[in-house]
Amino acid sequence: MRPFVFIAILFTTLFASALQVSGQVQTNIQIGLSSDVVEITSSFDGTSTVIFGSIENGNRELLKEGRYDVVVILIGPKVRTIVRRRERKFGIWLNGSSLSFADVPSSYSVATTRPLNDIAQSSEIKMLEIGLDNLNGVSVTSGFMFKKTETFRKSLQRLKVKQNLYLENIGGIEFLSPTLFKAKLTVPANVPIGKHTARAFLFRDGKFISSKFTEMRVKKIGFEQYTYDLANRNGLLYGIIAVLVAIATGWIASLVFRKD
Repeated sequence: MRPFVFIAILFTTLFASALQVSGQVQTNIQIGLSSDVVEITSSFDGTSTVIFGSIENGNRELLKEGRYDVVVILIGPKVRTIVRRRERKFGIWLNGSSLSFADVPSSYSVATTRPLNDIAQSSEIKMLEIGLDNLNGVSVTSGFMFKKTETFRKSLQRLKVKQNLYLENIGGIEFLSPTLFKAKLTVPANVPIGKHTARAFLFRDGKFISSKFTEMRVKKIGFEQYTYDLANRNGLLYGIIAVLVAIATGWIASLVFRKD
């Protein structure tokens, strides 16, 4: 954790309060990450990241009454995903119809001050794509009715939740003062590699006011990074090495366990 992140946010809040007196700024939100890099090793079994934030230039009376709400989300790289339906044919389970979605968050974690329906109207929450039920992965397969598309979308969401890649923490935002808050978001062991975006949304009396985002990078280090780069940049060489390693492993095993 980086202590200067919290100190910087505190200083920014105090500075914004001074500007409020002169009427030079509007209410907004600021955030910072405890760490902007997550390193993946062979022993990585998941971690968490803390997002600190502040409400700048908020109405003091409304702050005291707790009439501001905050939603924080951490979104993984967006990818194209194919969802297949399992169908039983002749007593055997086989892959049946499928639907392809574009721009699907590979991971999605959200923390809120309270239930989303209590923060704002459902239409506004949906427009901002906040919450698992409001993710709008775009269907790129034609010929499907809306009802069937929704069925596949729900299946995709259920699979992601089962894999701990989609998480919701209602009430998971803690206010340290009327203006300062923090949110602890889980980073699962199977977190996707790449650039993740942390975004915070500020609401007041059910109305969206402002948002802010920052980025976090998830990367492999050491031998894991070398093999990952090799597989992505030189697939042929990676495949040859994998075959040779498999042959060598089998040959050594045959020597160790052979019967005299």
